[in-house]
Amino acid sequence: MKGVALGVLCCLLALACGLGRAGEAGGEGRALALAARQAYGTGDFAAAAEAFARAHAVAPNLASAAVCLDAALAARLAGQPGRAAFWLRRAVLAAPGDPETTAALAAAGFDAGDVFAGPWFLSGWLPARSLWLTALWANACFWLSLAAGRLFGRPVPRPAALAAGLAVTLLWLAVGWAGLVGEWWPRAVVLGEVPAASAPEDGAEPLGRFAVGELVAVGGERSGRLLVRAPDGRAGWIPREAAAVLRP
Repeated sequence: MKGVALGVLCCLLALACGLGRAGEAGGEGRALALAARQAYGTGDFAAAAEAFARAHAVAPNLASAAVCLDAALAARLAGQPGRAAFWLRRAVLAAPGDPETTAALAAAGFDAGDVFAGPWFLSGWLPARSLWLTALWANACFWLSLAAGRLFGRPVPRPAALAAGLAVTLLWLAVGWAGLVGEWWPRAVVLGEVPAASAPEDGAEPLGRFAVGELVAVGGERSGRLLVRAPDGRAGWIPREAAAVLRP
């Protein structure tokens, strides 16, 4: 019984701490998103695009598909096609399989499937925030069910408890993967046509160019430059500000 009570307590503490941190970042993010919409309403698309970018940096989990599509339109009207491509791909991460976001990405000439290429497919079945909340509530239900069974003298059958425990564990593993995949296999969108170099130092041999809106894997950062690789194998160092990293 003590173990069940400890599990319930840990679950409630995790829920309270998680919601507290999300609420703090979310307040600032919502304020920036509101400022972005106000700027968009007045026709100041450049300011709107900048505010949307800042809101995403502060609270990436608040970037719903609708917000991402609004930000993509603001960026396009501000003459920032690379940033618009970034927001369209971020919309797919926010709502995997959503027909509207997939159609918007296709209309811009991009493939929705490439957003989840490689390691991304493991976390592509549900948005990261929804996955986290699902795991929290599943964990709470699991421990509360065990506690209620003990309290009323009708314990949960062992096979059912083991199956539920395994399901909750798998959910938490998926949450961990969704949180770490962006750190282990970061991906970015090229914001403008940019030349690539063979090394991060000035004067390095040029290797070609990356196009606006290209999705690339990030292999490292040094001296203010990113080592990026395209799906077709092209690789090179580009300026850090020339790409926007996708955050699930």
